[in-house]
Amino acid sequence: MRSLSGWLLAITGFLACPCHLPLTLPILLALLGGTSLGLFLQQNTGLVIAAATAYFLGALGFGLVLLARSTPRDDRRLCCSLDQSLGPAKDRQSEPLAGAVKTGDRR
Repeated sequence: MRSLSGWLLAITGFLACPCHLPLTLPILLALLGGTSLGLFLQQNTGLVIAAATAYFLGALGFGLVLLARSTPRDDRRLCCSLDQSLGPAKDRQSEPLAGAVKTGDRR
């Protein structure tokens, strides 16, 4: 359920982004033309921009938090796959850094 809410908030947050207002506000005003809500939006465009910006930041932030919580984390698997990629311990001694330490003793 968290992931559904997170996706819903993230998508509606992107739709309410202030950069989309030059496209969405005239469409919204055309759809609400002749109503008291349309008149209010037309007379208070600064308030509409501020509300859209606040919703954009809040919905996007909270949506991403919900999406981050809903993804399972298996840190143990990542750790084990890292150790397996290095190979056995006897092969690690032939790394280039082991030779660099020995050459540092020359004067």
